[in-house]
Amino acid sequence: MLIKNGLLAAGAFCMLWSASSQAALHDRGAGLIYDDVLNVTWLQDANYSKTSGFDDNGKMTWSGATQWVDQLSYFDSVRNTTWNDWRLPTVAPVNSSGFNYSWHWTGATDEGYNIVSPNSELSYMYYVNLGLNGWYLPNGIKQSTPFGVLGTTSAVWQGQANVGPFQNIQSFMYWSNTEGSDYSNRDAWTFITAEGGQRDGFPRPDAAFAWAVRDGDVASPIPEPSTWAMLLLGCGFIVNMGRRARQH
Repeated sequence: MLIKNGLLAAGAFCMLWSASSQAALHDRGAGLIYDDVLNVTWLQDANYSKTSGFDDNGKMTWSGATQWVDQLSYFDSVRNTTWNDWRLPTVAPVNSSGFNYSWHWTGATDEGYNIVSPNSELSYMYYVNLGLNGWYLPNGIKQSTPFGVLGTTSAVWQGQANVGPFQNIQSFMYWSNTEGSDYSNRDAWTFITAEGGQRDGFPRPDAAFAWAVRDGDVASPIPEPSTWAMLLLGCGFIVNMGRRARQH
C-alpha cells in the first residue's frame, strides 16, 4: 500500500510538472513576469513610467521612451536585486526574407493584424500570451466578438485594463525599440493594443506608451535539456511501475 500510494503521489507530481513546464508565463513575484518562450522578463505594470512617477500619464516620444527604459532601475524585493538592463520590445521580420510592409490580416506580413510570430514581442504578447482578438479576422472580416485590451466591439483608443497577470495595459499604442525601416530616422515600429495591429511609420515626435522588458529570467536558471530528459525518464519509470503494481 505504501508503495502504491508513493507511486500515485509521484505520478501526480509528474503530471503537474509536465503541465506547468508547458506554461508560457511565470509570475516571479515583485512585479516581474517571465515568458519562457521568448526568454524575456516583463514588468507586470505595463505603464510603470506613470506608476513610478516618472511621467504624468506614461505617453512619451520615442526618444523619451528609450531614455526612460535605458535609465530604469527596478528593485526586485523577492531576490533583493536591482535590475537595470531594461529595453523596449523588439520587432523582427516574420519571414527571413526581411520586412514585408504590406498591410494584411493573416499575420503573414509585418504590418497588420494576427501576427503571432515570436519575432514581434508585443504582438506575441497580445495574441498568444493574453489570447486577445484583433479588430480583423485572418480572412479580412471585421471581428464580431470583443477585441483590444478593453474587450470592446469597437476600437477605443483610451483607457486601461488588467489582462492576465499584467496590470495597467493602455488601450492605445506602444513603442518598440526597432527603428522604422521604411522612413529611416523619422519613425519606429509600434503595436496598437486598442486593435491588435502592428505598424511601421509612427512618427517619433508623436507620443505612445512604453512597456519595459529585459532578456532572460530573474529566477534561478531553467534546467538544461539533459535535466528535463532525466525528469521525463524518471516520470516514465514511475508510470511504468504504477502499471506493474496494478497488475499484481
